[in-house]
Amino acid sequence: MKTLCLSTDLQERIRAHCVASYPHEACGLLLGQGGNITHMVPSPNLSDQPAKNFDIDPALIIQHQKAGREGCERIVGHYHSHPDGQAMPSARDQAQNYDKDLIWVIVQVTDGVAQDIKAFATAPQSGQLTAILLNR
Repeated sequence: MKTLCLSTDLQERIRAHCVASYPHEACGLLLGQGGNITHMVPSPNLSDQPAKNFDIDPALIIQHQKAGREGCERIVGHYHSHPDGQAMPSARDQAQNYDKDLIWVIVQVTDGVAQDIKAFATAPQSGQLTAILLNR
């Protein structure tokens, strides 16, 4: 099973962004090397239905892809929240899993309070997002 290292500080910053965006979905990028996340980069949610979906700013993605090619930290994954939903991949999340190497972190926010936070990676055999260990 794959493991993701995400410090308590970064988890709290992600939770805070998700709470601040409630009742809309929050989203952002996770930067680092391999399974070690060192930075989170909040993004505006550009979805036309932000209460149900998320779209990370493409300019932000391109900016960090270029920086990664120049030796800076790479995009390892992204995070988003599920307002009043579970910290589990939705059918839409599964359908939008366009890069099988990216980690997904999902935060459950219920009534404006951050609850569960879970990490997922794409299973090679099924192509489905599958829970991975989240270490601090």
